[in-house]
Amino acid sequence: MDARVVPFVNSIIESSEKYFESRPFNIVTDKKKIAPSKDPRDYMSLSRYWWPDPEKRDGLPYIRFDGKSNPELEEYDYRKITELETAVTTLGMLYYITGKERYAKRTSEILKEWFLDPVKGMNPNMVYAQYVPGMTILRGTGILDARSIMYALNGAKLIEGSRYWCAKDKNDLQDWVKAFLYWIQNSTQGQLEMKADNNHGLWYDIIRMGLSYYIDDISQLRSVLENSLYKRLDSQQDKNGSFPEELARTLGLSYSTFVLDAFYEANEIAMKIGTDMWKHTTPNGRSISRGVEFVYPYYLEPQKWPYQQISPFETSRGSMALYIAGLQLNKKEYIEAARKIGYTTKPNFKSLLYFDINNK
Repeated sequence: MDARVVPFVNSIIESSEKYFESRPFNIVTDKKKIAPSKDPRDYMSLSRYWWPDPEKRDGLPYIRFDGKSNPELEEYDYRKITELETAVTTLGMLYYITGKERYAKRTSEILKEWFLDPVKGMNPNMVYAQYVPGMTILRGTGILDARSIMYALNGAKLIEGSRYWCAKDKNDLQDWVKAFLYWIQNSTQGQLEMKADNNHGLWYDIIRMGLSYYIDDISQLRSVLENSLYKRLDSQQDKNGSFPEELARTLGLSYSTFVLDAFYEANEIAMKIGTDMWKHTTPNGRSISRGVEFVYPYYLEPQKWPYQQISPFETSRGSMALYIAGLQLNKKEYIEAARKIGYTTKPNFKSLLYFDINNK
């Protein structure tokens, strides 16, 4: 291990101790909001940009203020599922790096409690994800929250060599994932999200790719990549490299970056089957590299962004994007720009991936 990163890893080890406390990691305990189904095992989150209507006595139905997050998010399951992701990722990586079984044991306990517990485990659907109080129509946007599940499955992969994660455990979790993937692809909400022509459609495909990889369905993974995701790149990107649907948002630079995040994640999965998406150019000349070219100058000078960005842009996201692109495309100017911007976050394993661009 590079001696420079030892203090960072030690900091992560120290902070991980909180995950060994006896607190619950499930969707039922201490639940503040229960879905309309009245089943506490149904995941429920609030659609981030929806607020009570100030002109209605009861505030219903909520109305949208794009780019302004409603703090009521904290009252729903969203924070629980993101904590699941962080805990499992951190502990799984610590097992992978140190070989200490205590990390695998705790990872296994958390995974089983969240996914497999017959009383407190999450139902394999997201019918009530990104719920809008007072709205009665179905929306597919909540499937975006399944990113946390996809990342948690990476943690499960990392402990497969442990005595605390046996073949039955893996098979049981794969069965849950198969049921969840079936819901995503066949439910009304899943079909709505499949038709989304913005970042939601991209992430819908990437989530399907990640879930397919976990259940060893390489055929479906390849099909989603080649028959859907590439087509979205071709249709969603403009000839100048921008993504018009994201430019229309009140956080245009953030959402343009969110799209690039999606393609970076997709490529990590695609590489598992020997495909490098950075080398792909669509029939209309669209590519990930063109997307980076469009935002590159605005990462260096966010104040010159000509579209809406109602909240300050997180410059570390731009630094990360340029660093990844620089490595993939062998463009030194991107890497140097990433270092110039700097990447300062709390110590975690993601920050270690970009250690070379951390501000010293």
